[in-house]
Amino acid sequence: MSSKNNLICPNCGSASFVTKPNRYDLLNFVDGNFEIVKSEVADEEYRIFCRECGAEIDEKASLSYKKIILV
Repeated sequence: MSSKNNLICPNCGSASFVTKPNRYDLLNFVDGNFEIVKSEVADEEYRIFCRECGAEIDEKASLSYKKIILV
């Protein structure tokens, strides 16, 4: 497996990840669009998920093995 493949979700191949549920954005609706005013962290604990398929990422294992590991 190439090192490039270590940086993507092994489930679906996405390279985008999101945290949940620790962050939320404060938005304003300006000129017909939402604009982020401020992002706030609601909790110190968070989990990481693939943005495309929703698979949960094992953060500690991923950091240890230097590749994306699913829970």
